[in-house]
Amino acid sequence: MAFLSYNNPPTDLRDPTLLFAFAGWADAADSATHALRYVVRHLNGEKFAEVDPEEFYNFTRVRPKTKFDDDGERYIEWPANEFYAIRREDADTDLVVLVGVEPNMKWRTFCQSMLEEMQSLGVSKVIQVGALLDAVPHTREVRITGTATSPELRGMLRGIHVRRSRYTGPTGISGVMTDTLRREGIPTVSLWGHAPHYLQVTPNPKVSLGLVQGLEQLIDISVPVDALRSLGLNFERRVEQALDGESDVLAYVEKLEEQWDTRRRAGRNQPSTDLFSSLPSEPAGSGAETGEIPDADQAVASIEEFLRQERQGDAGS
Repeated sequence: MAFLSYNNPPTDLRDPTLLFAFAGWADAADSATHALRYVVRHLNGEKFAEVDPEEFYNFTRVRPKTKFDDDGERYIEWPANEFYAIRREDADTDLVVLVGVEPNMKWRTFCQSMLEEMQSLGVSKVIQVGALLDAVPHTREVRITGTATSPELRGMLRGIHVRRSRYTGPTGISGVMTDTLRREGIPTVSLWGHAPHYLQVTPNPKVSLGLVQGLEQLIDISVPVDALRSLGLNFERRVEQALDGESDVLAYVEKLEEQWDTRRRAGRNQPSTDLFSSLPSEPAGSGAETGEIPDADQAVASIEEFLRQERQGDAGS
């Protein structure tokens, strides 16, 4: 493909399923891209292609970064969209993962190029992994919902709340990609993690863990999640410390907890078909009526500063 550079591309993948996530619009708290990079790392994914960023980015908006390699030499890290192959010895199908950064320009050209690569690899179905901001408490289990482009695919989402999108409005590259796949008749499922809207600190390993566990359920994979679970517990502990004394935000979190618990109790008393929700499939606004939201800007700033100092302390030690 004109916009791809290759390194030992696979030629013998078996009926592959492709997973994709892009940093940006559909990646609240970097949860989706963090989840897929975790899967690649722990399932020994092999990078075989990457997209040339020259055609798709405004580098004054998404700037390259200067870094140092292991030998102390300076190099430039460009915005990356990378393909990985994961061979599954314990299954009849393999995985391809596309993870990267939402491009600024030429979305139709970008999506068409990605589609052609999927077709050349023989991809049979696609799972989009995303994350959105929602009025959910950080103290409860992560809410995972899903959508599918056909009734047949909804069977993959058994046990996951299925959403029939009624959203209209601005979209991101994930929405354009999903539409491109739909037009080509490639079955597509979307998996969404719901991140607390008042806690926009990245990454959120707890939401990433929920997405990885959702993928395990969808495509019958086994990912070692102990490290991610530990990160999530540590993250939650730090957030609790940072929120100590933020009475307005704590009161708001308690209100979200009450609504969450009420909804869960109601769900257990309803037939499974009544669990289908009608939340939007785009990350625009929260997914629940929660009343007045307190002014939590100072609390968010406090959390960010607290976690920044914690990370610096960890790096120093």
